[in-house]
Amino acid sequence: MNWKRFGGAGKITAKTAGENRGNGRGEYRRRARRGFGWLVVLATFCWWPLTLQAQDTAAVAATNTIAGTPAQQVAALQLELTNAWQQVIRIVNQPVRAFARSENTPASVYSPGWFHEGASIPDFNTVDVRKTQELTYAGQEYVTSDLNPTMVFLGQELEFNSMTKLFYVNRSLPKHRLNEAEMLEINRLYRIIGHCQSEILRLQPPPEAETAVASPDDTNGAPPAPTGLVGNIQRIPREKRILYGGMAIGVLIVVVVAGRVLKGRAG
Repeated sequence: MNWKRFGGAGKITAKTAGENRGNGRGEYRRRARRGFGWLVVLATFCWWPLTLQAQDTAAVAATNTIAGTPAQQVAALQLELTNAWQQVIRIVNQPVRAFARSENTPASVYSPGWFHEGASIPDFNTVDVRKTQELTYAGQEYVTSDLNPTMVFLGQELEFNSMTKLFYVNRSLPKHRLNEAEMLEINRLYRIIGHCQSEILRLQPPPEAETAVASPDDTNGAPPAPTGLVGNIQRIPREKRILYGGMAIGVLIVVVVAGRVLKGRAG
């Protein structure tokens, strides 16, 4: 009998058993690594909704800090609009030079008064007051009106503008002729006014009279709110629904991972 051969075979058999034990440990390590990977995924699913909730809370806090509530925004916009409006009034109603009229002073007389009643409301977002400036008095050296017959004004220093007439304060006197820079400034202020008006309309709720109130027996109104499980879920705030959903997915992953690990050990 060849004992060397059997001895060699015994060694080979022993080596094979060791390899089997090593392979078993390697398989266990691989399963453990897969389990750890699933745990990482679980932690991610649990962390993700919490992160979303924190981000939403931070965004709301930032918005409230910077922009304020709608009422505060409306108040700020109203203040900005009023300031711009007052600046336009100041520019448009600059004082004009007036001179005492003697009996020998020739002057063109405007009647009745300097201006007709009423005023057009400009499109504050688009109008260019340079294009609507009228130098109707420039052809006469001196002008006056039936409102102030004892005074005369230099025609070259006066203007009429239908797109600034809304801001005329004292209509018993003519208006100062605006230069290019002053008209550009009015255009800028008009854009501020238009923007503020649009934002105020957007932020303010509609009047109570315009709010539609559905009666209890109104069959043409909105469909009734869902009841049962669906209704209960919809009544949960969005942030909590995300959190609960992430936790449910995490629990499901734990169950799947635990089942695979137990199945691998049993095998």
